[in-house]
This record gives sequence, structure tokens and C-alpha cells, in this order.
Amino acid sequence: MGGGNVRTGWLHESADTSGVCAWPRLQSLRGQLILIPTVMLALGLLGTISVVLLEAQSRITAEITSGMELGHDLAADALHDVAGADTPAAAFTQLKDDLPRVRHVLFELHPEDASVARALGLSTRAEPTVERSWIAWLLAPPPVEQTLPVIVHGVRAGSLKVHSDSANEMAEIIGEVELFSGALVLLGLLLLGGLLWTVRRSLRPLQVLADGFDRLEHGDYRPVPPIAVYELQRIARQFNHLAQSLEQVTLDNHFLIDKLLSLQEQEKKALAADLHDEFGPMLFGIRADAACIMRSVPSGTEMHARAQSIAGLADGIQKINYRILDSLRPLVLEQLGLSRALQQQINAWRRTHAHIAWSLEISGGFTDPSEALSFTLYRAAQEAAINAARHAGASAVTIRLGRRRTDPATGAAAGQSICLSVQDDGQGLPEKFRRGFGLLGLTERVRQLGGTLIFRRLNSGLAIDVTIPELERQDRLEDAHADSVD
Repeated sequence: MGGGNVRTGWLHESADTSGVCAWPRLQSLRGQLILIPTVMLALGLLGTISVVLLEAQSRITAEITSGMELGHDLAADALHDVAGADTPAAAFTQLKDDLPRVRHVLFELHPEDASVARALGLSTRAEPTVERSWIAWLLAPPPVEQTLPVIVHGVRAGSLKVHSDSANEMAEIIGEVELFSGALVLLGLLLLGGLLWTVRRSLRPLQVLADGFDRLEHGDYRPVPPIAVYELQRIARQFNHLAQSLEQVTLDNHFLIDKLLSLQEQEKKALAADLHDEFGPMLFGIRADAACIMRSVPSGTEMHARAQSIAGLADGIQKINYRILDSLRPLVLEQLGLSRALQQQINAWRRTHAHIAWSLEISGGFTDPSEALSFTLYRAAQEAAINAARHAGASAVTIRLGRRRTDPATGAAAGQSICLSVQDDGQGLPEKFRRGFGLLGLTERVRQLGGTLIFRRLNSGLAIDVTIPELERQDRLEDAHADSVD
């Protein structure tokens, strides 16, 4: 029935999808399954950090308020203790030693006498130990300052300023935000990694099904392997059933086509034999009788003229008979073989299509193949060359014929294959190319012999390559077709 891999005049062009997939990642299922959870995780992270920061502002305000109250009480007690000091310097010395370190509070001593400040080494307000980041600028409350007078023996000796200091609290909040954000980011990355693995694993069956449909498009009906995803198991079963049905239909169609082609060839051969063996001798007899009549009657008489007309009609019928015989079963192919028949056909085309440069290249030592194979190659050369001359506007047509070794790795039988290539420099195939009956019939003939027919676009023009295996496989195919006809 023939199981050859036939690729014919439909070239697989890449579809223009520039306007369809402008956002491939967003329109793909994988992109959506990854993008949507990622956006949700990012929004959740931002929302959580925002809530923490909003709560931190009220927390800082409460801590500052509590610290300032405590600092005011401690400062008041210290000022009360130094009220009876001997000198202002002694009072400020005692304040410097007694004032404790209070969280969120800074104390500043400002003696009225500058010499006292220099003698005691009093410095200005201490700077916070933590750098002010953007979070500090965002959350830090306005500074609070209180000034208390330093009274020694009823005389004002200077002042004690109490300042709010949110640096420590801000440092804690920044540390908490960084730790919390890092934990959330790490958790998000883990979830995203798990999601990527899950999506890839879940979508793998869809890729298997897509590959299966690609194989169906190219005539490969192998079933898809078992799918573990429960929701896709029914689709996989239906796909395998569809592939099996298509394979059976294809085999049935090929069998019917092979039978029709075999019967057609048998009928053509029988009709050609009748035209050659019976119709030809009859026409020869008519011409011979007409010639006898012309010789037996004087020239210029009505009888002579009628005999001459009969002879001319017989010659015309004989020419029509030759054309019919050539279309049914080329006699030149049977008499001369493939190589010489192609050369004679090239010479005929040079006369009828003189504007085209015709050339025939046959590899050295080429021997003609079997009858069925020669007939198919001869018809392929005719069909391709005539299409180039009539429809492609070609100025040059080259026909190449030869043999090459068949690589068993390609799936073909080991041995030699006969290769025919017809190249032209015309305008190539149109965008909406459809095969005519000639190419359809040629495609089936090539497939019937287990060969391939490939159309190749060239920089200028088109090439039609026909490759048919030879040796034992070809003999078995021919025998099978002959048996099916019988």
C-alpha cells in the first residue's frame, strides 16, 4: 500500500503573528500562572510593610512621650539636689555625674559662665548613634525639647535642656522591618520557585499533546505517552483514538489510490497496446490502399484527388494516434530508456519553447532503472518542466538525474536511491498555491513507490526534488502492485 514519506508543493511558511502575540508572556497560560501569584506576593509584601510602618509611627510617638516624661522627672530631681551646691561649677559637675542615660532622651547642660563649660568639658548635644534613613525621615515625630533652669542658692546658673531622641527606637524598627521584609522575600522566592516547578510539571502534558498534534500535521500518527494529570487523561485518550482513526483512514485511502493507479496504468497499457497493434496497422493499410489507387489512376483526376485526400487524413489520424500513445504510454521511454527519452524530450522543448535555456545533467555511469520507476521519473520531469515554462515565467530550466546512497538512519531501505531535480529561475510558487491534478497524481505515484517529492524555494525560482529508493524494496512494491492489478 505504500508508506512513503511524501512532502509536496505546500511549503511550510511561518505565519505572521506579530499582531497576535504582542505580549506572549501575558497571553500564555504559563505566564499568567506565574505573573498573577508574583504580583499578589509583591502587593502582599508591600501591604504588610506599610501596615508595620504605620503602626511604628504611633509606637515611636508613645515611646517618645513616655521617655520625655521620665526624663523631665529625673531632671527635676537632679536640679533639686544641686540647688544647695557651693558653686555653679560644682552644681554642673554634680549634674554631669548624676544625670542618667535615659532611653529616647538626651540632656544638655548650658552654664551661664563659658569658663565653667570649658573647665568641665561639657559638649553640645550628643548625636544619635543610628544614621537617619528614609524610614527615619518618614516616621520620626517632630523633636520635643524642654528647658529647665539650673538654680544655685536662688541664682540662675544656667539651663538644662531635655531633648527627645528617637534614634534607638528607629533603629529597632528598621531592624524589624528589614528582618520581616527579608523573611517575606525569602518566603516569596520559595513559593515562586515551587510555583514555577509546579506550573512546568503541570503544563508538560500540554506540550506533549502539542507535539502530538504537530506530528499529526506531518503524517506521523504515533500515540502520545500516558499522562499523569487526571484532567488531561481524557484528552490524551481521545487524541490517541483520533490518531489511530486518522492512520487507518490514511492507509485505506492510500490502498484505494494505489489500486486506482494500478488499474489506471493497466488500462492505459492495454489501450496503448490496442492503438499501437491494431489501430496503427489499419491506418498503415489505409495509406497503402490510397497509394495504390493514386498509382493506378491518372494524376489530376477526381479519383486521384480523393485517394490523395484519404492518405492525408490517414497521416493526420496517425499523428493524433502518436500523441495519444505518448500520453498513455510513452513509446520513446520503452524504446530508448529514461536517459535518452529525457534528452529527446529536451530537444523537443527547445523547439517549442526556444526562449528558455534547457539543460539536462545526468551523472556519469547512470543506468536506466525499472519500467515503473522510469515512467514516474519521466512524468515528474515533464510535469515540473511544463509548469515552469507555462506558469513560472522561467528563462532557464535545468534537469538533473543521478543516484545516491540511502542512509539507513533516515528510515529508508539501505542501498541506492534515484534522484531527479528540476530547477528553474522563475517566480516560484504563488502565495496561495494549490496543486492541480497533474501534481496530485504525481504525488501519489511517488508515494506509491516509497519516494519523496519536495518543493524548495530558491533565491530565484523553484526546485522540485524527487527521490525514489531502488533495490529490493522497489522490486517488492512493483510486484505487490502487479499482484493487486491481477
